[in-house]
Amino acid sequence: MERKETDTAAAGSAPKARESHGTGDLISRLPDDILCVIISLLPTKEGGRTQALSRRWRHLWRSAPLNLEVCTYFRSLFPSRVPPSVVSKVLSRHPGPARRFDFPVVSAAGGDLYYELESWFHSRALANLQELDIRHGQASSSLPSSSYPPQLLRSLLRSASTLLVVKITCIDFPDQITPPMSFPLLKQLSLATLSISGDVFHGLLSGCHALESLLLSEVRAAGCLRVSSSTLRRIGLQVNLHGRTELVIEDAPRLERLLLLGNHRDACRLCVRIMSAPELEILGPVTPDFSRLQLFQGLLSPVSPANSMRTVKVLAVGSYYSQLNALLCVLRWFPCLEKLYVIVSIHLCLL
Repeated sequence: MERKETDTAAAGSAPKARESHGTGDLISRLPDDILCVIISLLPTKEGGRTQALSRRWRHLWRSAPLNLEVCTYFRSLFPSRVPPSVVSKVLSRHPGPARRFDFPVVSAAGGDLYYELESWFHSRALANLQELDIRHGQASSSLPSSSYPPQLLRSLLRSASTLLVVKITCIDFPDQITPPMSFPLLKQLSLATLSISGDVFHGLLSGCHALESLLLSEVRAAGCLRVSSSTLRRIGLQVNLHGRTELVIEDAPRLERLLLLGNHRDACRLCVRIMSAPELEILGPVTPDFSRLQLFQGLLSPVSPANSMRTVKVLAVGSYYSQLNALLCVLRWFPCLEKLYVIVSIHLCLL
């Protein structure tokens, strides 16, 4: 009888032992390298707070690539971001490298935080930055127009050799940049709501030796934007509402997608000329107006196998009801289509 009670007690305690064994801190058992990756993907404040979890975690934040997200306005909506007042403190305590730096700047009556970047980008933590997302805005219409938008600071390109992703918004490029820019690892480039000369743009792309994705949104350019890249696969282009945009694809042997973003009714401000894109498969939305979209040289000649775009498999076309006949003419230039998307608008049909 005593033996039976002992066996029963042992059997009852076994599940508890197994249960306690399975409820340990499994995350802390991971190697430091994996934990550092996890911390680098967390928002800035949450990543820093991991130091308080235990003695094991105390050194990991300084070893993890820094993810620095700054908030300059509507801070209650972005509680995980840090205010500009503590950026210098974070940079002094973290030895680097930095994975990402996200800084939305807003001009204010008390000064422009944009120019504080000069000192920040000379810190050791940002020396080998991988992702840069910086955008400038104007909080007050009473500010002098000469201060907005600012010009690109040379210090922002200090990490050009390690950058993988760059997004620049509302920051104009200077007319000349010397020495020439070089981005050997850059894969994604986004330029939005800014001015850049055709020569500077061409020099910028010439220094991008691994670029795969290019997004141009409301870019004001003096002269045409010439694209010549042996690695580029995707281009997104949004019409400049305050002027005319001309894009010339001179040589893009790996280009697969050309997306014309925004409302196709604004295509009158857009001119696209494709000189060489032998792998282009997805195009659009385009308009039936060939005077603004030149797909290849000799466009006005009769359609033939030599000058048709046989590689395009997916085409999106924006048109009005009055242009449907012209739309049928457009299709003759794409004999190998597999998918066709037609965006029909009646907005101007009665004008």
